[in-house]
Amino acid sequence: MKPQSRFLSWLVALSTFGTAMAGIDTSAFVAADVDLSGSLSTSEFNTTLDAGLSLRAQARAFRSADANRNLSIQLNEFLLFDGTLVATNRLERRFYLADAAVDGSLTFDEFTTTFRARFSLVNIRRLFLRGDVDVNGTLTLQEYLNLRRGLTPQGQVFTIFQLADFNGNGEITLAEFGNWFPQTASDVAIAVRFGRFDANLNGVLTTSEWNPGVPNN
Repeated sequence: MKPQSRFLSWLVALSTFGTAMAGIDTSAFVAADVDLSGSLSTSEFNTTLDAGLSLRAQARAFRSADANRNLSIQLNEFLLFDGTLVATNRLERRFYLADAAVDGSLTFDEFTTTFRARFSLVNIRRLFLRGDVDVNGTLTLQEYLNLRRGLTPQGQVFTIFQLADFNGNGEITLAEFGNWFPQTASDVAIAVRFGRFDANLNGVLTTSEWNPGVPNN
């Protein structure tokens, strides 16, 4: 990596750490991240472990910390491993692992990571909007727990068209139409289905062309 690129990566990492929850000490992670990548490789992670650990113990610790199995340790994974973040149950752990910015709340993109790819973005967005009780565009830990435990009031009901229309302009592009399908769906299959609805062939769908109908309860 070029020095300038490495410096930019480091700035991005620092901006992420700067949003961490008040009182969270990220200094050990920052000191270990010698290549300024914003995550820890095996060798970097090992520098945070107690001296004298066997290679097998080091490997076991790395596997334990690497919750998403991507062969690197992100800040939230590290903080959970070293006990800085304490999850008292499975739902709290899932929240912290999704909270990549470590700011105590989940954006929609972070919330999406708590679902498997078979879920459509339409269904995930429906749940996100229901859980966002204070309508600030993020889910706090308590909002997330209430949603997952079925304690969130019904709130506003949206149609599937509204949920797929991420930019809210009243038209569904091909990309937005794909939000209706599981995230594993074939691009070709989505495009073929889109073409069947696009009566005037203008590349967007209105409610008169595609209106899956009743509110998505």
